[in-house]
Amino acid sequence: MLTRLSIQNFAIIDEATINFSNRLSIITGETGAGKSILLGGLSLILGERAEATSFFDKEKKCVVEAEFDIKDLELDSFFETEGLDFEEHTLVRREINPGGKSRAFINDTPVNLQTLKKLTAQLVNLHQQHDTLELNDATFQLKLIDSISGSKDLLKKYQLRFRSFREIEKNIRELKDQLDKASREQDYILFQFNELKEASLNEGEQENIEQEMNALVHAEEIKRNLSTASAQLQNNEGNISDELRSVLQLLQSTVKFQPDLEELANRLKSATIEVKDIAAELENREIKLQFSPERLLELQNRLDIIYRLQKKHRANSISELLQLQNQFDQQLLSMQTDSTKLDELTNESVLMKKELKEIAQSLSKKRLSIISPAEKEVNNLLKEASMPFAQIKFEHKLKPENDFSENGIDQFRLLFASNKGSDFIELNKVASGGELSRLMLCLQSLVAESVAMPTLIFDEIDTGVSGEAARKVSILLQKLSSKHQVICITHLPQIAGKGEKHFFVYKENLKSRTFTRVRELKTDERIIEIARMLSGEKPTEAAMRNAKELMEN
Repeated sequence: MLTRLSIQNFAIIDEATINFSNRLSIITGETGAGKSILLGGLSLILGERAEATSFFDKEKKCVVEAEFDIKDLELDSFFETEGLDFEEHTLVRREINPGGKSRAFINDTPVNLQTLKKLTAQLVNLHQQHDTLELNDATFQLKLIDSISGSKDLLKKYQLRFRSFREIEKNIRELKDQLDKASREQDYILFQFNELKEASLNEGEQENIEQEMNALVHAEEIKRNLSTASAQLQNNEGNISDELRSVLQLLQSTVKFQPDLEELANRLKSATIEVKDIAAELENREIKLQFSPERLLELQNRLDIIYRLQKKHRANSISELLQLQNQFDQQLLSMQTDSTKLDELTNESVLMKKELKEIAQSLSKKRLSIISPAEKEVNNLLKEASMPFAQIKFEHKLKPENDFSENGIDQFRLLFASNKGSDFIELNKVASGGELSRLMLCLQSLVAESVAMPTLIFDEIDTGVSGEAARKVSILLQKLSSKHQVICITHLPQIAGKGEKHFFVYKENLKSRTFTRVRELKTDERIIEIARMLSGEKPTEAAMRNAKELMEN
């Protein structure tokens, strides 16, 4: 509910504040006095674009502030999602500086324009005579049906499932694309993996092969050197082993004269044994070492395989080739895993689609159950709005099998017949602006019976209506305002008389400036204003009596 609207420095309004009734507030005034300017200021709160050229004082900023009582509108989740503090009495403010830069605030917290629009769209529903195009919108029509049928919770449940289903379908498509791409590469990856696996590579193998090949290539030189070394240590005349034994004998014979030489003699004895052992080992290795062209060829072939694989895969070592082999193995394993996951997602999609279909069918059934009563009720309301032969009809079709949308499987189309015996046709092809306005009023009246609604603002929807039709429209507005806040800008005295509060918009000329002023009328002032609406600037006694009657009835 809009409790207060304050406008500063906008168009020819220097400052204006209106405290609205929670039922029916009426705004009247002469043509051109500035009633539309009030709506222009309100539109800034609704997120419309503002031009600095429309400021009263181009050196100052324009400020529009609206206070809303939102305790009955279930907006807690919006505030939580947007990270805003929830207040039952919420302040929405819009500021535009002379340079045209705009700032928006919700409860004094800065927000972007998108957030502002998202909130105020749930707080204010503005209907102008030439702004009823949403009546032709299929989504709006479906929202009307859901409001009347009380399908909000079921629709919310459906939409949660629908979004989950759509996410799964997206994952399935992406996984299929990955698998298709992988399938095209699978043969290549499998070939590379098998080639590396069949090579049976081992860490350190290359170094060992290169070392053994080096030994085979130089086998004769190694054999000659080992033989010479062994002979010098043990076999040749005057070899090192014999010389060491001679030295050892000299030391041992001296120990009896100098006992401390015994340690040195023992060390020399150990060295003699070690030299003899080394000589034997060298001789043994020299005997075993044989040049094998077959073994050299075998090693060369093995090394060729390693070099070829390294060159092919641009690797510098067997370690890198083994890492690549493991990578190919993981890719092949991933393909198997993705294939399994695809099967799982596909099964999940089938189950979710079945559940989605069941909920959609329940939703459709609930919607269809109120179509006939809703049509009957709206048609009765149209009669009350002095459109005795006008009728509406909802045309319904189901979407093709397994075709789901965000709002279910239903396709509704609101059709209108304005005259007796007329064919039912789409609204934009048959209904006039006044007819659309009154139809919107009737539909909103019907919805008001079922759900909490935002503030309803009707701007001159009574154009082209007079006499008995005006009286009936005023009754509809009064009935609607008994459950929801309604603000109505009107030229009709019949409607003005139904208001709980009546605001008068007028122009005031001071010095070289013209100002738009707004003031709430007292009871006596209301009578005079309504009488003027009935008979002109100087109301007659009859007009005054008539005005009183309009206010009392």
